[in-house]
Amino acid sequence: MTVVLVLLCLAIAGRELYLAFERRHSPGAPEIADIRTQLRALKGTRDELEGFRASQRERLDRLTAEQDRDREALGAADSRIRSLISQINDRLLPDVTARLKQQRDAAAEQRDALDRLAAEVASLRAHLVGRLDQAVAASLGAEPAELVAGALMADPPDARPALAGPYERFAEGYGLRVELTDRDRYFLSGRSPRALERDFVDLVAALREDCPESTGKARVLLGALRGVERGGAQIGPLLIVRTPAALVCGVVPLAELRRPEGAVPLADPSGAARRLHRLPEGRFCDLSGWSAGAPAGLSE
Repeated sequence: MTVVLVLLCLAIAGRELYLAFERRHSPGAPEIADIRTQLRALKGTRDELEGFRASQRERLDRLTAEQDRDREALGAADSRIRSLISQINDRLLPDVTARLKQQRDAAAEQRDALDRLAAEVASLRAHLVGRLDQAVAASLGAEPAELVAGALMADPPDARPALAGPYERFAEGYGLRVELTDRDRYFLSGRSPRALERDFVDLVAALREDCPESTGKARVLLGALRGVERGGAQIGPLLIVRTPAALVCGVVPLAELRRPEGAVPLADPSGAARRLHRLPEGRFCDLSGWSAGAPAGLSE
């Protein structure tokens, strides 16, 4: 046993001597060992870097996939929004626009109605003031004011405003002024019915003779009436009636106008035309042969 221990000690001592000898003859061994250690460390770092790159690549792939899904979702939402906007434009917007237009039209009609009402109130006030002035003058001994009835009708009714101007200018040409209007009715003052009857009989005679010099006041009104299908005008005893087939005028005697049954209703142009045809020749004129294209009633 002792021999074995001695031999073992000798072997260990020999190994140590050999290693010491090797270290003396290999001066770079520690550096090599250090390099090997660093290489092992670098290899570990490279493995960690590869793992990090792989994890980042996976994360980037996930983010890209999420972005694609978000982009698709945004595209779908944008399509739905565009569809809703299109439906609103196609369904709601026309309805809203139509309602706004109706409201604007209604507001415009209300303004027009208020303007007409204000004008009528002003006209009534002026008429009342005029009548009061006449009453004051009559109380001081002046002659009472002369007043005659008139009327103006047209079918279709939309054509009536175009007749009002020629009618009122014609009345003004015979010394009359409009005191008051009530729908189709006129109340005019300034001349006596008897004086107007004489003037209108002369006018009818001049129209039969086609005398432009003495009928210029009437030709504008006659030409305007020719432009409507049905209608008529009355100023005191003078009546002008338009039917689809005729244009006639006449001077009704004042004695007939004073009778309740003597009135000639312009609401029935055909009946009024037949009534005028029964007048004496000196009070009636048929203007149906006048050229439809002649300006302001110029004859053929």
